[in-house]
Amino acid sequence: MPETDRPLLACFAHERGDARVRKRVAALQATGWEVLGYMFHRNRDKVEEAPFWENVELGITENRKYLKRAFVFLGSLPRLWKHRAALRQAQAFYVVNTDNALLALAARWMARRPGGPAPLVLELADVQPAMLGQGMRGRLLRAVERFVLLRTALLVTTSPGFVKNYFTPLQQFTGPVFLLENKVYPSTGIAEANPAASLTRETAREGRPWMIGLFGAFRCRRSIQLIRQLAVRFPDRLHFSLRGYPSGTDAAGIKSLLKGLPNLEWGGAYQYPGDLADLYRRIDFNWTFDFADAGTNSAWLLPNRLYEGGLFACPALAEATTETGRWVASHTTGWTFAEPLEESLPAFFESLTETDWRKQQAACAGLPRSLSCGEQDYAALSAVIRKLADG
Repeated sequence: MPETDRPLLACFAHERGDARVRKRVAALQATGWEVLGYMFHRNRDKVEEAPFWENVELGITENRKYLKRAFVFLGSLPRLWKHRAALRQAQAFYVVNTDNALLALAARWMARRPGGPAPLVLELADVQPAMLGQGMRGRLLRAVERFVLLRTALLVTTSPGFVKNYFTPLQQFTGPVFLLENKVYPSTGIAEANPAASLTRETAREGRPWMIGLFGAFRCRRSIQLIRQLAVRFPDRLHFSLRGYPSGTDAAGIKSLLKGLPNLEWGGAYQYPGDLADLYRRIDFNWTFDFADAGTNSAWLLPNRLYEGGLFACPALAEATTETGRWVASHTTGWTFAEPLEESLPAFFESLTETDWRKQQAACAGLPRSLSCGEQDYAALSAVIRKLADG
């Protein structure tokens, strides 16, 4: 257990190497918390990064393998028991995902802190397909989640779409909610106060194709198929830059779609946030489509790359009927498209002029930095947690 005068926050998460988890820990540390992690690990096709916080390893899990995960979770209970003295010192619990919240509740019970239990803050940033099923499994998972929500002092989520489409109507959650959008953090030092001022993008007028970027975890097969179709149709007009790693149940199939076209460049994993400037300053359009869980999670979320592109004044391409599309339209940060995208996207690129792009890029450049940078949001979240911890 760390020896410090800073308030102690016990953080439970599904994957210590996950970019979102690392971002949360860094921000909570920067806003005054001493973080003690209790986290699992997943083997990914990317460079391993060691925790920069004191961390207790709870085991290795696999994405969406719920039964296997349950056995790993049970195996972690003795480790939590051994750390009950440290857990007793925690002034709050910050938990990512419902299954980890069950562990955190068990750990909180093991610790049995004098004066009552520390508040539990639960972050749910995705609604997995299993949570929406109408069969016995789906109903059971939602019941478990409601059990956790009833014991949650604060729900943190990343998009209003999750609240209005799931937590309020389906889970009937009426407790306090903190909206923590997936903004860039830390943003200091990776972009100027007016990032667009130094952009030196070449465009089609200077003799090269329009550059379209997709950066992050590739879970959406349809997005990659659309990109491939556009690359084939416009070999001299469009160039795609993809950086990240294939993820999910169809990683092998997605990998196969990334090969064989000279204007489709897959550069592998990158460092967050240090590589963002180099990535986004090379591209003219930010691909924000997501159909991995079409009509549900993918339609409700607001992805990291939406804010990353905004920080570097890079216009977005989005589906009109999604939460992402509504965000893009309301903030005038790019173009939105109706289905069928197989027709609307080619039509757009056939008629696009550099004047159109320059006008939209200027609108992006004029947006306030706070729309894309997370420092203020994390400071506000930390203050709310401190208030809960103080009773």
